[in-house]
Amino acid sequence: MTAVIAVLHAEDVALEFVSVLRDHADQDVLVVVGQKRTSVTLPAGLSLRERLELLGPMVEPGGNTAELPVPADVAALLGEAPGQVWTHSPADHRIRRARFGWIVSRAVSPFSPASVSSPSSPSSPSSPSSPSSPSLPAVTCSVGDNPFLQTIPATATAITAAEAGAKIDFINRRAGELLRSRVADRLVTTDRVPAVERFFTASAAQANRLYALISSLGDDAAVADDPWEFGRSAYEAARLDATAAWTARWCSPQDGPIVEVGACQGELTRRLAGKGYRVQATEPNAGFRARLAERAEPGVEVLPDSLEDLADHGERQAAAYLLVEMLYYDQDLTLLDRLPTDLVLLALESGQLNERIWPWLREQHTWRVAERVELAPPTLESVCDGLAYLRKRGSRGLVLARAGWRR
Repeated sequence: MTAVIAVLHAEDVALEFVSVLRDHADQDVLVVVGQKRTSVTLPAGLSLRERLELLGPMVEPGGNTAELPVPADVAALLGEAPGQVWTHSPADHRIRRARFGWIVSRAVSPFSPASVSSPSSPSSPSSPSSPSSPSLPAVTCSVGDNPFLQTIPATATAITAAEAGAKIDFINRRAGELLRSRVADRLVTTDRVPAVERFFTASAAQANRLYALISSLGDDAAVADDPWEFGRSAYEAARLDATAAWTARWCSPQDGPIVEVGACQGELTRRLAGKGYRVQATEPNAGFRARLAERAEPGVEVLPDSLEDLADHGERQAAAYLLVEMLYYDQDLTLLDRLPTDLVLLALESGQLNERIWPWLREQHTWRVAERVELAPPTLESVCDGLAYLRKRGSRGLVLARAGWRR
């Protein structure tokens, strides 16, 4: 079986997969280039420089916006029985490479027609025939570029000075424009030309979870069930318990309903319902909302509204609005003025509070800060069954009371 390297851009082979070409010097290597929706075979017996040169005509320094292929397209390029497949990490900080790595993992595994027609479909990951079972084939991923998530490599291979020279020569001659690219994901910096190439193996289920993590600010975050591990992390459980207790100190179930904005899959919702609150849980992401509704307890109403919807309509009068870990999407903070409540419980990590919330609060006159509280300190935590770890940034809460409101 032919070894396969599946990359988004042709230069990625030189940047991250030179050691794979070295380890397969005596056999053909198929390179799939997602940006161009094509493939090329690098024959056995050629030198590293000669093999890389075959990719030179496929380098397009300006291309980074073309629609990515779906898994069925990639599967067709891979052929009926590909050998080991190397690709990008689904947690690469460069989101298009992450998405392509995720698409490749789905293409390698058996898939249903529904799972390939729309790779961002929220129903795909939970489909019985979808590639979310850990028993399905795995891909080997380059650790790639991610300053926030450390992936544990299964292998780390140092390249030789000659191989580094081949990398440098190829980039300078064939992709020199990328050394000054204004597109952050395409810019070639020194750290993106590694002298040690690191790889890990990910099942389709793990790839799904890693991609959901890196997509946390987009709709694709819902491709995995509970991507932030709210339901399985001891840290997140303690944070949510503290948040529920904090809410109870400021608002009782007898005060009326509370609106939880951006409830995700309902881990905080469940805690509040268990304390007797009537919760109007809003979640605009269709995938998360479906799981939220499926698991909702009595007393919980599930709504599709965003913060903008709630402010614009002004119909959901509540004892309090909870904005817990959801103001990371550059929302207009003046929307809070139009919420039909006198009490807002807002929680974020301290950096965002300092950079966005406090400057806004100092310039406005609608709200006063009634309390500041630390709900959870920062911590380092393993994720995805120990495949990676990251810094959880902690959570701090502010109680905002409308001017003139008294407890």
